[in-house]
Amino acid sequence: MTHRSGFTFIELIVGMGVFATLVGLATVNLLGVQRKSSLTATIDTLIADIKEQQIKAITGDTFGGGQSSYGIYFGPGQYVLFAGGTYHPNDSTNAMIPLDTNVVFSSINFPDTSVVFASGSGEIINFNSQAHTVTLLQVHSGEGKTIDINRYGVVTSVN
Repeated sequence: MTHRSGFTFIELIVGMGVFATLVGLATVNLLGVQRKSSLTATIDTLIADIKEQQIKAITGDTFGGGQSSYGIYFGPGQYVLFAGGTYHPNDSTNAMIPLDTNVVFSSINFPDTSVVFASGSGEIINFNSQAHTVTLLQVHSGEGKTIDINRYGVVTSVN
């Protein structure tokens, strides 16, 4: 009588079941990390664009037909970088930045849903101490982050 070594069919099925369970758990965990990083990346990009618009206003960058005030308009699914004291939707110099498909603005607490930086000083024009935040929401997880900007255009907190 010859003794054969190897796995039985039942052992193979159990092994494949354990492997499939581990792969499923890893996939679910990785998707959560990807969604969270999407919100973080969007916030980081938005803060960098806010700072860039403020620097343009401070230095007197004359892009956009000689305007030296610069601002950001917060719209549905996007924000727009613009030159001048007010946002004009048909201005060809506007730069539209779409949000990640999993991220939306859940609240915009700025007058006229925009932030405009004054020429030379970089302070926010018509700053309202009661309305100076914007909140982004991760659609799938429901996680939200609020960006708080003071009168000098400094992002004071993200929470």
